[in-house]
Amino acid sequence: MKFDYDKEPNRDILCIDCKSFYSSVECVERGLHPLKTMLIVMSGADNAGGLVLAASPLAKKVLGITNVTRSNEVPYHKDLVIVPPRMNLYMKKNVEINQVYKSFVADEDHSVFSVDESFLDVTDSLKLFNCKNAYEMARKIQLKVKEQTGIYVTVGIGSNPLLAKLALDNGAKHSTDFIAEWRYEDVQEKVWGISPMTEFCGIGHRIVKRLNWLGIRSIREIAEADPYRLKREFGVMGLQLFAHSWGIDRSFLGQKKPAAKVDKSIGNSQVLPRDYTRYTSRCV
Repeated sequence: MKFDYDKEPNRDILCIDCKSFYSSVECVERGLHPLKTMLIVMSGADNAGGLVLAASPLAKKVLGITNVTRSNEVPYHKDLVIVPPRMNLYMKKNVEINQVYKSFVADEDHSVFSVDESFLDVTDSLKLFNCKNAYEMARKIQLKVKEQTGIYVTVGIGSNPLLAKLALDNGAKHSTDFIAEWRYEDVQEKVWGISPMTEFCGIGHRIVKRLNWLGIRSIREIAEADPYRLKREFGVMGLQLFAHSWGIDRSFLGQKKPAAKVDKSIGNSQVLPRDYTRYTSRCV
């Protein structure tokens, strides 16, 4: 079974993430470069039970530090800066950055996903800002956020929120300009190529284990599976897995609704039975 992409939402969606947000904020506050400084935000740094809440990209690269490393596991380095968390400051910076985003789109085209991640629908804003395409808009937003806050942001561009999120997580974060664009025509090459499957938004280790039990070991194999079999195993979530493996996501930011109706079939209305008025973390 295949989907007719001509009948699917095809917009310019940006999924924007603040790169190593907490550590970047702390670097900027100290006049340090967020990408060239080894800095970690650590709770309970004075005891063995402390945890690293955030690490700058350089700290991750040089010291192999993750956001769950315990304080007693952090290796010594003369250039490493260790600071306590300041949640109120991070919330304040989050508001500032989202104000920048909202200067590019209407309120209904902006949705906060988490403390460091937001979605923008820039479809109707491109001409207003003299942008030929979504990539140019993404660059303008990156530069304005950097200019006003000192924070670097990565941007995933997609035809819908799911593709934008997948582009962010699997492309933009590894790109030299921190931007990646995934469209419907990229699904078979890029979406199906996501590996391991846990790198796909919403697919955790438990789901992978159940998929493996069905003999499914890749995103491509989800797309090639019998959707009715997936539904028997996972319920409605199985149909969502199938749809998302094809890059299908019919959620809309704010109160937006699709311009055209989709066919009444299992490949359409029964996969995602309603249009979400707010994009949530349920990306499966």
